[in-house]
Amino acid sequence: MPIYPYRCSDCGKVTDLLASIDAPDDPIECEHCHSRRTQRIIGRVAYHASDNAKSSRLDPKYDKMVDDSMRKSASADPDRLLRRMKPFTPSDD
Repeated sequence: MPIYPYRCSDCGKVTDLLASIDAPDDPIECEHCHSRRTQRIIGRVAYHASDNAKSSRLDPKYDKMVDDSMRKSASADPDRLLRRMKPFTPSDD
């Protein structure tokens, strides 16, 4: 449900009302001076994009840059741990 701002004609302050989109545009009581001479005004709009929408706006070159940097990193080499291993020699206990 949207939040509608109402400006009071007497005190000039704004009162917010959480209402259905189908709610009538009737005056409400001002929470500051309790006057009923209020008028709905245009409020701010907020848009929250999903993660999919945010990633779709990325530059297509970004995926290539990430892949290139991952290939160049030391952790991308699957044999990195094998090269660090010391040969195992059994002891003659």
